[in-house]
Amino acid sequence: MELAVPGRRERSKLEKRRRINEAARAVFTEFGYERANMREIAKRAGVATGTLFLYAPDKRNLLLWILNDDLDDITKTSFASLADAHPDGDLLAQLVFVFEARYHYWGADPDLSLRALQELITERDVQATPPSHIAPYLQRRVVLHEHIVALVRTQQRRGRIRPSEDPEGVARLILAVYNSAVRDWLRGGGVNARHGIDELRNLLRLGLQGCAVLSGRGAGETSN
Repeated sequence: MELAVPGRRERSKLEKRRRINEAARAVFTEFGYERANMREIAKRAGVATGTLFLYAPDKRNLLLWILNDDLDDITKTSFASLADAHPDGDLLAQLVFVFEARYHYWGADPDLSLRALQELITERDVQATPPSHIAPYLQRRVVLHEHIVALVRTQQRRGRIRPSEDPEGVARLILAVYNSAVRDWLRGGGVNARHGIDELRNLLRLGLQGCAVLSGRGAGETSN
């Protein structure tokens, strides 16, 4: 089966997309989010400002575009490496491994990262304007949630989490702890990833203890 070769028009579109993405990254890094502007990004990408608006309606969406690409790669890589990194299947160790990659990513530019997370909260409260990059971002959050649900179900089969617990609910708890912890860490400067990861580990441990099988009890029993 032969792979389809992109035509000239499609290659040009992909190249333009790559230039815009790289220009946006450079401008955000150099100027920060507040001072970054669409005109400078278009100039560095070598496209007209009107063309840039066809790819993203504003700089918030450009930032989401970057996050989508980066977090997609991080999610795929971290979960693909999980079995080799933690073959014993300890859930806490698995979660810390997955989230650690995100901490290092967010910590590369704490100010921009915190602003990005704040913009995501704001973006949910407004009507998305095409071409909006909020939907792909939210879909990637769903993918992360589903990966964690799968980890929880595996732990239930191994008798480490009570089978009566809802895997979806446990995953929501885990993500709530992570989202809160990473924002608090970034507000503090986010300069020491190890401190942030250690704090996350402690919080996750406390959360997971609430649904763990207790020593001396059967897998299906719960405490009063």
